[in-house]
Amino acid sequence: MDIQKLSLIALNSKFIHSNLAVRYLSSYLQNKNIKAYILEFSINDSFDSIIKKIYLSNSDVMAFSCYIWNRELVMKLGSSLKKVMPDSIIVLGGPEVSYDVESTMKENPWIDYIIFGEGEETFYEFASRLKSGRESAQNIDGLACNKNGIIHINKLRNPISDLDRLPFPYVSFDGLENKILYYETSRGCPFKCQYCLSSLETGVRYFSLERVYNDINIFIENHVRQVKLVDRTFNCSKERCLKIMDYILSKKGNTNFHFEISAKLIDSDFLDMVKKAPKGIFQFEIGVQSTNDDTLETISRTESFESIRYNITKLIDIGNCHVHLDLIAGLPCEDIKSFEKSFNDVYYLKSNMLQLGFLKLLRGSGLRQAADKYGILYNAHPPYEVLSTKEVSYKDILELKIIEELVEIFHNSARFSKSLSYLIEEHNINPFQFFKALGAYYVDNDGFSRSLKISDHYELLYGFALKIIGRSCLFNELLKFDYFKSIGTNMPACIHRFNSAAIKGQVSSFLKNEKNIASHMPELISMDVKQKLKYIRFEIFDADMLGGLEQGKHILFSIKDPKGGAEERLMSFPLDEFVKIST
Repeated sequence: MDIQKLSLIALNSKFIHSNLAVRYLSSYLQNKNIKAYILEFSINDSFDSIIKKIYLSNSDVMAFSCYIWNRELVMKLGSSLKKVMPDSIIVLGGPEVSYDVESTMKENPWIDYIIFGEGEETFYEFASRLKSGRESAQNIDGLACNKNGIIHINKLRNPISDLDRLPFPYVSFDGLENKILYYETSRGCPFKCQYCLSSLETGVRYFSLERVYNDINIFIENHVRQVKLVDRTFNCSKERCLKIMDYILSKKGNTNFHFEISAKLIDSDFLDMVKKAPKGIFQFEIGVQSTNDDTLETISRTESFESIRYNITKLIDIGNCHVHLDLIAGLPCEDIKSFEKSFNDVYYLKSNMLQLGFLKLLRGSGLRQAADKYGILYNAHPPYEVLSTKEVSYKDILELKIIEELVEIFHNSARFSKSLSYLIEEHNINPFQFFKALGAYYVDNDGFSRSLKISDHYELLYGFALKIIGRSCLFNELLKFDYFKSIGTNMPACIHRFNSAAIKGQVSSFLKNEKNIASHMPELISMDVKQKLKYIRFEIFDADMLGGLEQGKHILFSIKDPKGGAEERLMSFPLDEFVKIST
């Protein structure tokens, strides 16, 4: 077959994401003088738009990268494309087709080939044969084919021992300016968590440090906003981990690096390295999953929560890095009361983000194979989420879904930091029960059955607080502060405000005084008043919102950096003092 055009097709879960796998394949082929085109979409794009663009690409070979978030869409696209492009070759690869290869091909006879396991060398051998006019899958390890209804599956390819043979995956950063870029310094994982496909691999393989340093240089020199490492356990080698972090810091760039780490491997040397980092350079994700020891033992997690609590707390307390903690609902041996404890244990650690996820029975995973043993019922379609277990009913799962949504809105968004902390901590409310009760309030007030603006969530929280603690002037000010800091304009009517119009004259006088500007708002120096007003917002509060909440009217300013670099800065004055320095 005369192959003119080979396309690698990615269907990402969100527009902001990018696909690392197709870029590895493309760069590897390009290094071998084979041109492969990348067609990248989001699963939120319309079906008609995607299939039209693929069809108009006039590709002879279409290779899809398959994951739980796009498997069903790939199957729909592939089936339709084969009808309108019957002479094309369709190849699937990725974790969603690397297991149950034979049944996948039988159920979808339009699939010509499946690449299972690590794909770079397999795809190169396959593409080079096609280019030479030999469409044959014989003796290509890691490749399965369907010829006239006869399925042939070759043996699994051995993993690449020298990862440095793989070229840097990002040939260009064009079109990736506003996206998260994925990267890896290793493949494999030392742990055997039974819900994870990495448990099927043996050992960890590393790119050389020299190679990693060169790659880091490219990211930082190109001012990439965020690099998210997909290493399963970035800190599994302490010495290597510290060297990479130290190298990143030595470059003095602004690129944010996101690492998945094991909490039990955090030690004083790791914490000392983190302390050296400017704010926003490092971001850490830690999978706690559960604090129930029986559950952790069942899924082959090798640390108890008590053994890692201290390490996580120390990392969060440093305060210069975003810390993201994960929980999984629906794991074996954990009923709803146990999960409530897990949730509260992790919530009280006060991480920047608490991701409440649900067990996914991935193809090939140990828990999927043991689902009957643990009484786990799960959706047969991707993402194969748990429906119920011996310990947790489907009704429980639905309640947890509501809590998950509210945690995203109120905790993870960071838009309600002071008001949420006040309600839960100052009133000693069980966090899990708080979100459960808030969920019931949302249901009663149609919070999930209508389209809500961000301001609507402030109104609903205000109404819920009125119900559980009664009218509170302090809560009003805290909620007002959260809204002012996060949103700024069009404050909900339920929040009591002071008449700011009465001091507009003083604000104007303050801005005209260059001594005041030099002392308090140097970002705005040498601007006229109209220009300065473009970069400030102000609000009157009945307490010092940046101090110890001492009572007394204060004026709070939010000052935007005219250069667009730094975050908005907040500063506060006692109102009577502000009036004095403005006259």
